[in-house]
Amino acid sequence: MNSSAPHYATTDRPRRRDAAASRKALLDAARLLFGERGYDRTTLRDIGDRAGVDAALVARYYGNKAGLYLAAIEEDGQDAVAARRDLAHIGKLADFLVARIDDLGGPGPMFRAALGEEGDVAVRAEAAAAVRRAMVDPMVERIGGDTVRARQRVELAVAALIGLAAIRPTGFFTELTALSRDDLVALFEEAFAGMLGDAEE
Repeated sequence: MNSSAPHYATTDRPRRRDAAASRKALLDAARLLFGERGYDRTTLRDIGDRAGVDAALVARYYGNKAGLYLAAIEEDGQDAVAARRDLAHIGKLADFLVARIDDLGGPGPMFRAALGEEGDVAVRAEAAAAVRRAMVDPMVERIGGDTVRARQRVELAVAALIGLAAIRPTGFFTELTALSRDDLVALFEEAFAGMLGDAEE
């Protein structure tokens, strides 16, 4: 009996570390696959295979596929919020998003939900809230003044960025796809900076 105690003690901590690693692996795989394929075309088996863990663990850590998707949206939003100060300017925001498009090969789960690609109402609502917190509110706060009009202007610019996120990887507009990241960001800033008060700063 006594000999069994050390056995449980020595295996307990590694098991907890493995659980944390499995949870993170599932979330990382989900962010990548949901961003590439969208919600409907990504299966839990796909995510488990990419993560290298049993897909059944999704139920333990996230409840279900929708819960995992919401976690992926939240993680996307946290990445953006971490750069909140820079993202208050349209050029910085465009650079942040274009880099994500080019690195991930698509807009990511938060933007796919914002585009209305996902049928789940809760997912879309969470995506909209995440986009507002991370990308709209910082710029509205900087612009100030008539906040309703400021929000309308910022939402227009962010909507254009989300559209860019959706269409750049497809090659539909060949000139936009061919532009380098720096040139594309400069073009976007040229189009929107004056409207958002960035041109004078």
